Amino acid sequence: MPEAGRAQALREAANALGALADAVARGEGARSDFDRALATVVRAGRTVFGPRPRAKRGAGARRLILAYLTEHVGEDVTGEELGAVSGIQEWARRVRELRVQEGYKITEVADSTYRLESKEPDADAAALWKLLNGIRRREGSGRDRIATLFEARVGEVVTREQMDYVARIKEGVRRQRELRDEFGWPIASYIDDPSLKPTEYRLLSADPADRRDPLQRLYPEELRERVFKRDNYTCQVCLRDRAVAFAAGDTRFYLEVHHRTAVADELAAMPKEERNNIDNLVTLCHADHLRETAELQRRKRNERRQA
Repeated sequence: MPEAGRAQALREAANALGALADAVARGEGARSDFDRALATVVRAGRTVFGPRPRAKRGAGARRLILAYLTEHVGEDVTGEELGAVSGIQEWARRVRELRVQEGYKITEVADSTYRLESKEPDADAAALWKLLNGIRRREGSGRDRIATLFEARVGEVVTREQMDYVARIKEGVRRQRELRDEFGWPIASYIDDPSLKPTEYRLLSADPADRRDPLQRLYPEELRERVFKRDNYTCQVCLRDRAVAFAAGDTRFYLEVHHRTAVADELAAMPKEERNNIDNLVTLCHADHLRETAELQRRKRNERRQA
């Protein structure tokens, strides 16, 4: 197209916006008038510059969106703006990538409206996404990948969303329960640790020496929660809770339910009503539970010898 024609297209776009500005100044003008003027601007852009070229590597829609958000840090930015500046319809996906993959704190303040809170990304959040993505790409079962995630974040919170992501299934909680109940991994939930949310979990130790008592799976979650709450999440032998233990450097501290009168085969063979009698249950930390169980077994052996 001749230069005169291209210039005319831009003038028409400018005239459309100018006419709208005059209408607004008179107290007139509507959103539909703006949309029509915007269409004229978009048409002029295509007439003058042609179709939007394919972006060079590293300079695509995500970079354009980040640059625009950075120019308006702390301000509300709409999806329409992001769509316009990026030239794509999947701007929401790019916003999520900036937030999740690169660690930028982008708040969704309303439907399709965002605010970049800081120009600097959260390096820890970006590193966590890199870890999750790397585990997700591994071969093996979903449970294997969840196990890898817990081992990589011993002592740190792991969420249900993160487990589902690395496992590539929506059964992350079930696989976590298998690791805990079948393999004895000391994974705490909100039932054991009230500082955790219902969707949060924490592996307290990857050392096989710290595995849970396998008989803990005999106690229903609801019962364990009742016992722990009654005892104020405190070991009834050493009188420590998680906060006290962690402050003293004992990061492997976790709670278990202890039966006052039964051990091992006796416990497994006991009727549920008798085994789950809360009056016979007490909260102990794992270390004291091992000692109390060993002492109870010793006394029972002596009783059998004397019988």
